[in-house]
Amino acid sequence: MPFDRVRFFNAGHCTQLGYFAGSTTRGRTRFNNVFLHLEHPRHGMSLIDAGYSPHFFEATEDFPARLYRWTLPVHLDEHRHAAAILQSRGLQPEAVREIFISHFHGDHVAGIKHFPAARAVYRRTALESLLRESEFRQVRHGFLPGLLPDDIAARGIAIEDDAFTGTFAGFPAIDYFGDGDLLLVDLPGHAPGHTGFAVRALERQFFYIADACWDVEAMLTAKPLPRITRRLQHWYDAYAATQESLRHFAQRDDWTMLACHCPRTQRYVD
Repeated sequence: MPFDRVRFFNAGHCTQLGYFAGSTTRGRTRFNNVFLHLEHPRHGMSLIDAGYSPHFFEATEDFPARLYRWTLPVHLDEHRHAAAILQSRGLQPEAVREIFISHFHGDHVAGIKHFPAARAVYRRTALESLLRESEFRQVRHGFLPGLLPDDIAARGIAIEDDAFTGTFAGFPAIDYFGDGDLLLVDLPGHAPGHTGFAVRALERQFFYIADACWDVEAMLTAKPLPRITRRLQHWYDAYAATQESLRHFAQRDDWTMLACHCPRTQRYVD
């Protein structure tokens, strides 16, 4: 019984030179920040990531976190965070049961606090390793602890790495609900515990690869990222290997592969 509806929304954007993302676009480029809203007849409503929110600006007010804001200038209307967007579409934020976290970069988790009743589904080892880092290293890795709910451990669902016992597209995977409708897929390299999602909906099947690349078209050309961007990946060798496997997967026509900041994803934004 697949998902009834999969919606894509923009919750803010940042700007940076497209060159750093491997794009052929010249000059400063707008990188929209997408989150997904899922509706399932048995499992209810859930989100994949939660986008930017005003909490991001609060968390980056002081040094060294302010370096994050300087490096990636963020643009967000105060009424365009995930919960407000859902309300504007007649969708109830309090009905969201789970928020699946692809990884802990600030642009993917800043909106979580607007959903106090939702359970965050996250990779335990990834969060614990980031929490052990110094504040400077956390900022370097795009992690702002203040964006997470204080009770994330109590009301969250921590996924262990050894739970990825299945496979999808050659990657370790978890059938989250046990019915094949939502697979959590290990896509290593970009960030600790970086996870993609294979979503089976009524009209099509989406393989949402989050930040396994920033531009799918650029990834498919196998053009290496600039040196500075390679150094910003958590583990570049794994990141490159993940992209090589994704290039093989992209030859299939039974799944639509989309990435968070990729221009092609904007075709699906509600």
